[in-house]
Amino acid sequence: MSVKAVFVLLVPLFGLALAQREPSLEVMSALKELQPRYREIQDYAINQLTEARLNSSQVIFNFHTDVLTSKDQYVRNTIEEELGVLMILDRQPETVDRTCLGFVRSSVDMNVNLVGVSYTNCIVRVDDSLAGIVSEFYKTIQQDESQYTGSGLFGVFRGENIFHAPAELMKKLSEKLEELRENPTFIVTELFDMIVEFEQELKEVKTGYDECLEDGMQLLRSVLEIARTQVAQVCLGQLEEPIPTTTVAA
Repeated sequence: MSVKAVFVLLVPLFGLALAQREPSLEVMSALKELQPRYREIQDYAINQLTEARLNSSQVIFNFHTDVLTSKDQYVRNTIEEELGVLMILDRQPETVDRTCLGFVRSSVDMNVNLVGVSYTNCIVRVDDSLAGIVSEFYKTIQQDESQYTGSGLFGVFRGENIFHAPAELMKKLSEKLEELRENPTFIVTELFDMIVEFEQELKEVKTGYDECLEDGMQLLRSVLEIARTQVAQVCLGQLEEPIPTTTVAA
């Protein structure tokens, strides 16, 4: 048989084989059409998640600011309360027992240091709570992001054969393309709700922190009131500055 005859025979066979595998090639075409949608959806999701991260960053910044504001105020209030008693001690007449006043002064200093321990415990609890809440929030964000990375693009081939049953693959790809035709706008609402919940959890931590600080302050005020009583009743001192008398010339 001549080469020309062989070529003439092969052309129809090649055409027949190509026609037979056309559905397989259609599967590849459909896959190539589907691929960009994964990229578009992933970009959309990442943009929304990035905005959520930025919003959460602002929430954390606001939380830090609120906690620092509370701590600053309570520290200043503590110093003011201490100063009120120290001024009473400093203005006592010379006749008042200095040793007794020294004991009261030491007690005041010790109790201010103790409230400092209380304040430390308060803010350490805040730090622990913040770490847990933030970790859980970002873990959820990470899980949401992984849903839109295109990891399911090739999953349609699982258990399928592109040559044996291309129609089944085409069906799966068509369904997948229909699913991905619209951007997952619902994640905007979900992320908003997550941020609101995140912020609410931190507000609850802040409320607990303020209550903890106030408990410490109330204890301090109680012991400082005892210190005032000790000045008057134990040391026989004065709680009020004596009012200077004025003599009117006759």
